[in-house]
Amino acid sequence: MRFSVIILAGMMLAAPATAGPNDVHNMVRAGEIMPFEAIQRRVVQETPGEYVGVQFDQSSRIYRFRFLREGAVVNVDVDARTGERLRRKQSY
Repeated sequence: MRFSVIILAGMMLAAPATAGPNDVHNMVRAGEIMPFEAIQRRVVQETPGEYVGVQFDQSSRIYRFRFLREGAVVNVDVDARTGERLRRKQSY
């Protein structure tokens, strides 16, 4: 299981960042998206597994939360504008 976490962390670091912290902060201040902490708290509480990270796609305004559950990666996509869960997909 530790090996999976290390590989997943490496994959997330290798992925291109689509929005920096200042971009996200400005979007929250402008009312374009909800505060990350509120969305993160709810998603982590509602999703079984070990929370390992998140990515934000600025163009679609979607957060992709990643969890490890029983050796599989579970992606949970959430609309940053509404906080609504869009989809949950498990990869094996």
